[in-house]
Amino acid sequence: MTIQRACLMATMLTTLLACGPARPPDISESHLSKNDVPPEADTIPAPVNTTTLLPKPISRPALETYTVVVNDVPIKELLFSMARDAKLNVDIAPDLTGNVTLNAIDQTLPQILERISRQTDLRYELEAGTLRVSADTPFLRTYRIDYLNMSRDSKGLVSVSTSVGTTGGAATAAGGSSSGNDSNTQMNMASKNQLWSTLTRNIAAIIGDKLEAAAGADDIGSTENVIVNRESGIIAVKTTQKKQQQVQDFIDEVMNAARRQVLIEATIAEVTLSDSYQSGVDWSVLANDPTSGVSFSTNLVGAELDQPPFSLLEITDTLSDNQLGITLRALEQFGDVQVLSSPKVIALNNQTAMLKVVDNVVYFDIEVNITAATATSSSIITYETNINTVPVGFVMSVTPFINDSDTVTINVRPTISRVISYVKDPSPALSAANVVSEIPVIQMREIESILKVNNGDTAIIGGLMQDVTNNQSSGVPVLSSIPWLGRLFSYDNDKREKSELVIFIRPVVVKQASLNGDLREYRQFLPPDIKPLAKKDNSTAAPQETP
Repeated sequence: MTIQRACLMATMLTTLLACGPARPPDISESHLSKNDVPPEADTIPAPVNTTTLLPKPISRPALETYTVVVNDVPIKELLFSMARDAKLNVDIAPDLTGNVTLNAIDQTLPQILERISRQTDLRYELEAGTLRVSADTPFLRTYRIDYLNMSRDSKGLVSVSTSVGTTGGAATAAGGSSSGNDSNTQMNMASKNQLWSTLTRNIAAIIGDKLEAAAGADDIGSTENVIVNRESGIIAVKTTQKKQQQVQDFIDEVMNAARRQVLIEATIAEVTLSDSYQSGVDWSVLANDPTSGVSFSTNLVGAELDQPPFSLLEITDTLSDNQLGITLRALEQFGDVQVLSSPKVIALNNQTAMLKVVDNVVYFDIEVNITAATATSSSIITYETNINTVPVGFVMSVTPFINDSDTVTINVRPTISRVISYVKDPSPALSAANVVSEIPVIQMREIESILKVNNGDTAIIGGLMQDVTNNQSSGVPVLSSIPWLGRLFSYDNDKREKSELVIFIRPVVVKQASLNGDLREYRQFLPPDIKPLAKKDNSTAAPQETP
């Protein structure tokens, strides 16, 4: 037994040893260890950009068409029969009356309902498979008017008045005589922009609403069926469906015209004429030069009745991006060219815009009051001064009108003024008090005109001439100041120059007033860290209805 037990134990031990591994297992390559180094950043693969594939557009099924031929049929019976054939739910108001005669062949249900509504006074709604029909009674609908709550009135005056008085001649009853020679030229311009009052008056006329007796003034408020809230930009109108559609069409036309805007670019240049062109700039020379871009447009007949005859000197901007600069360089053949001002202003349709760059020159109006001396006191002299200012510089006002073809009609009035000298107040009281009061002499060059210019073209206004005399004196020091003999050692140079003022006006219709739109050429003048704001989706809500 002992030998058998020993053999069994040896056999079991041999078997267990044979099942054990001969060597330790190999370590896997993906096994983590403390000596592993993280991968470098540049080994990260680039992201995969995939193009999102949009599903193919699904065409809407064509609307079913119907053929309806009826003669003097009650409207309720016709609508009920049509709703049954179209498998629609129908709600017909009890106040709907009238008969219909109709011959409609292969037309959709909305088309047939629209034709029926023109014969009878009804209003229908087709929504979620239900047709609702009722009589076309007045109901309230609101309209949003995106416009400033403001009324603007602008007035202008251009006048020239000369008066020459003489003494002597025809005798008068008082024993003296007098006569005068007066010449007055005056032109008044007035512009009223009262969109809210005008729109209220127009809507009231469309729906047949009578204005209140006290509403005859320019500032018209609400009426019986037209409710105006200027602060929120909302107009509510109570009328029938047919009138509501007319009001909607009218408001759309008015607001589309009122929202148009134009960029007015003006350049004022002064040409000091050379001796060969003392009569002014010869524009025919530039018109015959194809590189100058200047053309002379003439239409003495007018293509249509609403187009009067005109003659316009303009620059057609088709040769270069800087055609105006080329034209200014072409003007140098007539003399020295100096650009005085180059303003730019954006104005809405039929709205007056004004640009003013001036210096207020100050002068004083001095009054001298002398109190006579008495036996006990001497005379008393008192001075009273009043400050006065006169603007000197550049002022321009423009009023544009833009039609549907982007042709701009401009009322423009540029004014340039400067101080040429000072004169002394010849008041005897000031002379007696040994007080000198100098008043500036202002030279003003002004023009007022109405132009019709195509979008992007440049109109030219010229012919404003002036003579300038420059007095220069020089001489030998000390010797030139000797009385009588000083003129032998001095030199006087009186130089006369003639200059012409030329005004270039270029209207550009702006349809998208942003740096990403029509004003993108001005982006270069902004600092690089300023970026335009992202455009938001300002969708306009549909008009709201209140029964």
